[in-house]
Amino acid sequence: MAKTLKVKVRDRWFTVEVGDLTGNPVRVLVDGDPVDVDLEGLTAREEKPSLPAPQPAEASTASGRKANPNAPTPPPTPTATPAATKMFRSPMPGVILSVSVKIGDQVVTGDEVCVLEAMKMQQVLRADWTGVVRAIHVEPGQQVSDGDPIVELE
Repeated sequence: MAKTLKVKVRDRWFTVEVGDLTGNPVRVLVDGDPVDVDLEGLTAREEKPSLPAPQPAEASTASGRKANPNAPTPPPTPTATPAATKMFRSPMPGVILSVSVKIGDQVVTGDEVCVLEAMKMQQVLRADWTGVVRAIHVEPGQQVSDGDPIVELE
C-alpha cells in the first residue's frame, strides 16, 4: 500500500509517494517523478531476505542516480502509469466559487486550481503537484466536504 507524505527540503515542499520498502534502492514518486532512493536503518521486519542485497558498485548517489553507469537498470513496469495520477482534494468543507483550470491544462506546483469559500472567507486553492489536468470533479456553486475530489492530475 502506497503512503503519501509531504516533505520539506530547505524552503520547498514536495509530495512523496512511497510504496514497497522491501528493496534498496526504493522507487518513490516525488511530485509525480520516479526517483530511486537508498534507505538506511530499515528494521528487520521491513527487510526481505528474498531480495538480493545491493552491491557497493550499485550504490546510489545523494541525487538518486546510480554511481556505476554500467549497472543494469530494471525496465519500467506497466503499473507505473496509475501511480502517476494525483487527486487534488478539498482541504475543508465549503462552496466552490470558481474553477481556474480545464481538462488538458498543464499546471505546476503553486498554480491556482479553484477558489473555495469556507467560513465566509474565499480561499485560493493551489496545485500541490505538477501535471496535466485529466478530470475536473467540481463546478462553481457546488458544495464540497473535506477530502472531496476537485481535480485529477496526471
